[in-house]
Amino acid sequence: RLEKAAHIPERYAHCTFDTGEQRGGFQVHHPSHQKALDLCREWVERFPGTSEEPDLFLIGPPGRGKTHLAVSAARQLMQQKGVHVLFYEQRALLKALQGTFGSGNVLQESDVLRPVLDCELLVLDDLGAGRTTEWAKDVLHDVISHRYNERKHLLVTTNIPLGDTPDRRRSRAVDAPLTLADRLGDALISRLREMCRIVELEGPDYRKDILSQNYRY
Repeated sequence: RLEKAAHIPERYAHCTFDTGEQRGGFQVHHPSHQKALDLCREWVERFPGTSEEPDLFLIGPPGRGKTHLAVSAARQLMQQKGVHVLFYEQRALLKALQGTFGSGNVLQESDVLRPVLDCELLVLDDLGAGRTTEWAKDVLHDVISHRYNERKHLLVTTNIPLGDTPDRRRSRAVDAPLTLADRLGDALISRLREMCRIVELEGPDYRKDILSQNYRY
């Protein structure tokens, strides 16, 4: 019941912390993968922890296992501790809210937004993806700020560098790709840093460099 209410995508519905090639297993292809796996397991074991303990912010290029680990953590919390979880990919959340606009819609904006604000754990996947309009920035600011103020748990993933360090700021002068700070603003990144421990995943792209090798003949 909890997993159905969490809206976890079917592709990730069987993800676990178990390592190996069995269905739902997490494959370790780089030292950072093992470190991230260990940190996620420890976080689940301590959950909900104290109000001062940080949640997790998984960062790295596509195909490094960030969503797999986030869903594995969420599923274990639901199964072992009965935690009420809600999973949303950023673009899906914004589309769901846009779908409430206009007259005649069955759902109101509050019907979508209230569970996102109030659930025990929000898994916000692929933060910063797509075109970030001012409206989108306002929505994400409201969601993250509310959970920050109410000390509600947040587990975030992103493919985009944070961009709030001096080195990243200097790179903007040479027309580098937009960072998360560029897209969402320094204030929001600062809050995320306070709320969450940054966990970086590196190594090969599982989909491109490993999984695709099995399809060659």
